[in-house]
Amino acid sequence: MRTPQEETAGDGAVKLCLYASACARNDFYLQRVEEAIRELGLRCTVEKITAEDAVATRGFESVCQPSYCPGCRANHAALEDPDGFYLPVLTGNGKPLFWNVPPSDEQLRTALEQYL
Repeated sequence: MRTPQEETAGDGAVKLCLYASACARNDFYLQRVEEAIRELGLRCTVEKITAEDAVATRGFESVCQPSYCPGCRANHAALEDPDGFYLPVLTGNGKPLFWNVPPSDEQLRTALEQYL
């Protein structure tokens, strides 16, 4: 498994990385990110990273269960550190933008507008 190059995509483009489990909900999250990018006309690259070593290297944690997903909000509700960086984590040029639960479409677009 390769470890992603996180800083930037090069040529001034934004590098977005979605650190996530293999959950199908994260595939939907990635689709929403790609749709927001198209709507904004943002120049960037997007990568979904599920490799456990890459997740751990960034200090992110996963409490996802491989056989059952109650949803991110339910899964993270009882965690000791509610401000910890739990999957899914969306980063922009290496900076965490959202973690623990996916953002609303409006929150996502607002965050991505900083890269226009």
